[in-house]
Amino acid sequence: MNKVGVTGAAGFIGSHLCERLLQEGCEVVGVDDLSYGSMANLGACLSHPGFRFEVLDCTRRRKLRVAFDGCDAIAHLAAKKIPRYGGTVSTLEINVNGVRSACAVALSLGADLIVTSTSDVYGNAPPPLAEDSELLLGPSTTRRWAYAVSKLYDEHLALALAEERDLQVTVLRLFNCYGPNNHLTWWGGPVVTFTEALLDGQPMLIHGDGKQTRTFTYVSDTVEGFVRALRTPEARGEVINVGGTETVTIRELAGLVQSGLGLPRKPLRAQFIPYDEFPGRYQDVRERVPDTAKARRMLGFETKVTLAEGLADTI
Repeated sequence: MNKVGVTGAAGFIGSHLCERLLQEGCEVVGVDDLSYGSMANLGACLSHPGFRFEVLDCTRRRKLRVAFDGCDAIAHLAAKKIPRYGGTVSTLEINVNGVRSACAVALSLGADLIVTSTSDVYGNAPPPLAEDSELLLGPSTTRRWAYAVSKLYDEHLALALAEERDLQVTVLRLFNCYGPNNHLTWWGGPVVTFTEALLDGQPMLIHGDGKQTRTFTYVSDTVEGFVRALRTPEARGEVINVGGTETVTIRELAGLVQSGLGLPRKPLRAQFIPYDEFPGRYQDVRERVPDTAKARRMLGFETKVTLAEGLADTI
């Protein structure tokens, strides 16, 4: 892990990972097409002599190969998330073509590869969610599942290439990462959208009844998972959950954000949006809690930042 290429480098997690890798003494090459990322996220990296950045669509395989020349490891984070309000085709195309490109470049360079996946692949499977758990996705008539399906394709391709062409790859399934640099729209998740709404004097928009349970992972913990995976050759060919087990309902999260801003906890300044008001027959996941035993055993990884600490910093 001397020279690391990072796709999605100007995004939320990517920018934090670049900064951490530089602190570890690595040379870092970051690429991003800036469709969702921001150069401001890379403020701590741009002046570092070990960092180079290029505006690049990672699906352009030949250009990515040139950009990552000499890299002995690649972290592929560039992706498009759940098409909640549209954009299903681009979600599928970007995620599928992006992983194809990253895998091809890693094979060409003989580099280790980290493929970023998501807890969304578990769908509505009952928790705790272990890496070998059965997956329970909704119907293809509900576009919400396009993201999970695209990420499952990413996983299958990466693992098939590991088996058939000796690709040195680890798949990390992330659970609700949040923190500074997060995109300040629904794209960034409920922590930032709730905070932004209250700062703007607007109600927090909660989908459904708000009783969905989640675990949230502060970004420094998520990045620690990446670094440990990069350092662990035994993790190649494996799928590993990266997340915590501190559960909270979305309604409770809204109350924590509200009080974190110095506002009275009650009444909750929220508006509940029924699912049937979403286009595309939107479905949600009721419970999402990871089994993290494999991460502890293989990577020595456990989350350190509590939800209270992470929310305070983010807010």
